[in-house]
Amino acid sequence: MIQLFTTGMGSLINFQRTIYLLAGLNLVFCFSSHLAAAEQYNPKKISINQVALAPEKVKTENSRQQQPPASRPPEVEILRSLEDGAGHGTELHRVTITGTARNTAGEPVKNAEIYIGTSASHHPSNFELLRGQTRTDETGYYELKDIQLLVNRERPNPIPRQAEGGFVVFGTCNGYGFTWHATCQYRPDVRPQGTELGDKNANVTDQAFYKGEPIKVDLLFEPPAQIKGRITDKQGNPLANTKVQLGLVDSLRNPNSSGIRSCRFLGNENQPVGKPVTFAAVHMLPAEFRETRTDAEGYYELTGLRRDTSYLTNIDPGPTFTPWQLRLATTGEQKIDNSRTIYVEYDGILNKEFDAPRQITVQVVEEKTGRPVADVLVTASPLRQIRRGGLQARSDSQGNALLQLGTGEYTLIAEPTPIQPFCFQEQKISIPEDPGEVQLTLKLKSAAIVKLKTVNAETGKPISGIRFLYETDSSSQQFPLSTQTVFIDYPQTNSAGELQAFVAPGRKRFIVAEPLTLAQAENSRGAILDLTGGEVVEVVFKLTPPQFLPDHVFAGEPEPDQDSIYTPDLQLKWHHQSELLRNSNLQIATQYTLIVRKPIDPDSLLKDLRALDSYQLPEIEKLLKQHQVENVNWSKKRLTAQGKIYREENYYSPEVTPTILSSRDGTPLPQSINLTDGWNTQRYNINNSQANISRHSMIHIDSPYDLCNWPALRRRHTESGETEKPEFNIHQKGQRTIYEIKSERYSQRRVCDQETGFIFEDSTDIRSSNYQRVSLSFAPQKYANGLILPRMFLSWTTSNGKLRLLRIFKIEKVEIPLQLAADAFSIPLLPGTMIVDSRHITRNASRSRPVRRIQSVLNGPVSDFAAYMQRHPPRIPKQESIIEYGKPAPELKVSRWFTSNGETEAPDLKDKVVLIEFWGTRCGPCIAQLPEVRTAARYYADAPLVLIGIHDSYASVSDLQKFAKKENINYQLAIDQPSTEKGWFGQTMLNFGVRGIPHAAVIDQQGNLSYVGYFSEALRTVDRLLKKGEQK
Repeated sequence: MIQLFTTGMGSLINFQRTIYLLAGLNLVFCFSSHLAAAEQYNPKKISINQVALAPEKVKTENSRQQQPPASRPPEVEILRSLEDGAGHGTELHRVTITGTARNTAGEPVKNAEIYIGTSASHHPSNFELLRGQTRTDETGYYELKDIQLLVNRERPNPIPRQAEGGFVVFGTCNGYGFTWHATCQYRPDVRPQGTELGDKNANVTDQAFYKGEPIKVDLLFEPPAQIKGRITDKQGNPLANTKVQLGLVDSLRNPNSSGIRSCRFLGNENQPVGKPVTFAAVHMLPAEFRETRTDAEGYYELTGLRRDTSYLTNIDPGPTFTPWQLRLATTGEQKIDNSRTIYVEYDGILNKEFDAPRQITVQVVEEKTGRPVADVLVTASPLRQIRRGGLQARSDSQGNALLQLGTGEYTLIAEPTPIQPFCFQEQKISIPEDPGEVQLTLKLKSAAIVKLKTVNAETGKPISGIRFLYETDSSSQQFPLSTQTVFIDYPQTNSAGELQAFVAPGRKRFIVAEPLTLAQAENSRGAILDLTGGEVVEVVFKLTPPQFLPDHVFAGEPEPDQDSIYTPDLQLKWHHQSELLRNSNLQIATQYTLIVRKPIDPDSLLKDLRALDSYQLPEIEKLLKQHQVENVNWSKKRLTAQGKIYREENYYSPEVTPTILSSRDGTPLPQSINLTDGWNTQRYNINNSQANISRHSMIHIDSPYDLCNWPALRRRHTESGETEKPEFNIHQKGQRTIYEIKSERYSQRRVCDQETGFIFEDSTDIRSSNYQRVSLSFAPQKYANGLILPRMFLSWTTSNGKLRLLRIFKIEKVEIPLQLAADAFSIPLLPGTMIVDSRHITRNASRSRPVRRIQSVLNGPVSDFAAYMQRHPPRIPKQESIIEYGKPAPELKVSRWFTSNGETEAPDLKDKVVLIEFWGTRCGPCIAQLPEVRTAARYYADAPLVLIGIHDSYASVSDLQKFAKKENINYQLAIDQPSTEKGWFGQTMLNFGVRGIPHAAVIDQQGNLSYVGYFSEALRTVDRLLKKGEQK
């Protein structure tokens, strides 16, 4: 027996009869099954696969060490501290990694490309994940010297976590398949005596590399596998340029993401493994090893693959087709228990025939006359699967819209233009497998034409700026009125007090919504009207201010504050501008940057900015460089506003987000769109393909008020008596007036233009909290309606003398249209968008009871998020209204109690904290979370706590016992009873309101429910309850 090479720490790989055996290795890792377990690529998830040796047994090879470079990176570089990173610190640690590459005959592999990539749980944006690259020498030896390895530090949660950096060493070489070593962990601390508290078992501690220990990682290269085939449609026509991906595939739901990755070595006689070994760096592998396209005849070939490996596979002919996603294994043996895996051996062939989309003609006509209607947007939204292309078209002059649809069922949607007096319409259609021609007719229904007018009942004068809601005769639920039925456009009455809207026929009532003072007025609720399509209905609202409101609410223009240090004339100028800002329709294009926690001296920055000419646009990049801010990343931000309705579009800098998205006509798409309308807050992020809607928001949505400072006068009761004025100083400086106020609590400084009142500076220091807020405006510009806005606006806050964040806007273009387009506030959604609906959840609901957001996925595009959600009101789960924190926990309705050793009685829960993990073995995220649950079980082993893993009801005790032994699960387990209602994993999960797994629940020592939700938050709840119990 000949010793060949070491693989890290503790064991040797030996050669015998030309077959390598892994002896004494304990592979620890997370695995998952087939497509359900394929994880969305997320840098916050790391594999903990490790093959490691005791460092004292690794011999250094000084003779082969390269000469150190002239300059070396620092030993440690702090990128973000725990304080700056909100509990997540990131550092770069200088390490050197060595190893040897050999083949299955024990021969050295020379000129192999060796790579090292990070698998750390957190990393900065645009961080280079591939940390180093080198080649092996004649003996197969390589050295990756002075690699800056990313290391994460995390606060206890509440279980302490070691500072560590996961990394993967992998390689490629001509004549071999690519290969990799299981994920390793580097910890920049001294090796402890015994096992780390945060590790799930001793093996994790033993197999990690600690500070000062040599890091040696060897690679074994095997002959390559390859796969080839032909892609055609069912008629035999080749599908050229079809994308074929292995290991890292596009996400059908979110094509803008980094993809879904799953590549696992299944083991063979040369490298037997207990469990599949995940390739956590497959996204860093050169693309030619994992992706290709078919040629003009539909043929493709991928070579250099690793043998005996399972790959998530995607074959995608284009956006009008439904991609084929499968799991493919380069082995002839069935090595995984998954019936949907296709085994292709080492020289595999995989062909595929696709159902080609057909041209479908949809003619749009008027329902009453049968005349064709042009320019109607026709959309076919699939009912059962996501499709990306061929779903939309506009009708031509003959009313024909041409779609490219495959076999299946669809919702056919017609959206007329805002000036067409027709209704939004949808109907179900089915495209048969029969290849014959399909022609459909879509009959548009006429809308009722409603003309609303508002006048003052006492004077007869029209009232402008009134918004309306409507409700039907069958429900008291109110919706905002729009001028048409496709978009929510929040119209208001014009200067003549008039508003016209196309409304779907039916019985409806119109109600004054804004301003709130008139929403309480007499006659603000109209009568129920019968609305008929094609007919005009006129309604006059004669509004009388309610008597119960104070007189000052309805007074004319508010009066200046006579006790203010600011002159009445200046106060009126400010108020006039604030009213222009509030009442104008605004569309503003800006360049924006946010600078956070940079080493800037705020006092020095303020001094330099004050020295500039306020009437000119400053060279801000040059000034920031003087304050140690290099390479400012500017992003485009477009703001739309009407009153209190704000919409922002964010086009992130290419340096921050390299992917630039475009619509069908090539127009760049924003990475995110946010909107608030006074009722709901909507957020759409295209990068993660998620749209959220809620009754409240924890995020700030930028508006024109973030670009300037125009104080408004307040309507208030006249107060008698004098108020004490603080110390103040007023002096002139050129065309500007400077106001300085000082008191014991705060100081304020305002610098204004003498003629217009434009505020160049508004700074406030709050001495008690050592807090400062500063805003500066430069280069004021007056627009056609008299509104004055700066061309540059800066604002920042400081705490204890340190800069917290600095926001800078460069205003490039301002438009003030008399009327905004109907789609000005729309948020269009792409196919695959996940909608998270929280409209039924109150702001503080999570403190009193578990909450469940309603999630759904769009199979086709949507023109307006708000209109779509208005047509799909939230379905509030009844269970959420039953469960409350602080009340007795629901009963545990399990069918069997057991552990890995056999069946047991129900555990004694009296006077103990109970932590429940709801899970299932067929749930990929559940399996991925098992290491964290095992760690918690070990950490709290001596605490008055019972940890219970309640499996869904679709399992047997014998199967779960085998799984528990295999996965080293030593805590209490149970199988849930079947649910008495459909749509639940089991009766206990129904009782706790748990529809999705993994999920966690915590019961306190008195048997009351304390929490239902994420496992990480459950641990914090457990820690709080245990500490509370110790204090008694």
